Amino acid sequence: MNKNFLTCIVSSVLLVAAFLGLGQMQGCSGDGSTSANTGTLQVGITDSPAFPNLDSVHLTIDKVVVVPIGKEGLADNDPGLPVIATFPGGIGVDILNLHFLPQILGTTAIPAGSYSQVRLILAPNSPTLNNYVTLSANPAQKLPLTTPSAQESGLKIKGNFTVTAGALNTIVLDFNPNEAIVFAGNSGNINLKPTGVRIIQVFNALTNAGSLSGTIRSPQFTPWSSATVTVVPRTPAGGAVTSGVVFSNFSSPSVWKSNFSAFVPPNNSAVMLSAHYRVFVRAFRDTLSTVPTFNLYSSPLLTVTGGADTAVPPNGLVQLGP
Repeated sequence: MNKNFLTCIVSSVLLVAAFLGLGQMQGCSGDGSTSANTGTLQVGITDSPAFPNLDSVHLTIDKVVVVPIGKEGLADNDPGLPVIATFPGGIGVDILNLHFLPQILGTTAIPAGSYSQVRLILAPNSPTLNNYVTLSANPAQKLPLTTPSAQESGLKIKGNFTVTAGALNTIVLDFNPNEAIVFAGNSGNINLKPTGVRIIQVFNALTNAGSLSGTIRSPQFTPWSSATVTVVPRTPAGGAVTSGVVFSNFSSPSVWKSNFSAFVPPNNSAVMLSAHYRVFVRAFRDTLSTVPTFNLYSSPLLTVTGGADTAVPPNGLVQLGP
């Protein structure tokens, strides 16, 4: 079953340096380890204020590929192009649900250096309609997006970014529906244009932040659909540092689970003097639920250090309870 990816980077100084990457299980992506010649790249997707007539913009992503400078002419399956993530069966993304909910599409170690392009390879629109929009006037009617090149060679999003060796490097794809969705006059086509998406490099070293990570899971045979993850400082003068939604995946042995990783300012940050945080998780049985199915999870007080990841105890596991 396809799950929506809810993604955004909040346009404030705080969340440019500290955003939440709420990760699903990544198919066929690397382990994130680095060497002297590689750096870890995270790729997320976000949105801008939408065209008022649009109710949804739905894409199904099969693969995320990045292109080093000078290799723009290579096919998306060329071994010279690093693959950030592949999603067997595709991952559904409703762009208009991405506002203020950060999400990482994939994380992997790739060669350090300069890059000029990100390609999103989309699922075909036949026999299933995978890429479409709905309008506010009639949200039940799915109108197909014309995306032939994105299915063959990828939606080519141009923009320079750098992967620094031995560091965590993060970019987000800033999707502007006003420019990316084009209604093509008399033809009746609705076209998806890569010129409506830009690449933003958020930071290029984990020393700019610390991180909190964990895996949310329920007991065996107990399904859940989504969970809200919130990170709150010990002295929450401004409330939560960041918050986002993750969706579960079924995994053997008979459990539903999802990973998350939250990047937050460490103790030496000018943005947040306190390095102590709590993680809260509320999980729901289905996407329509407004009342949590499971008890609220609250972590102990956690200390975040710049340049390091802190696993939510015990051993990074958030066990949902009745």
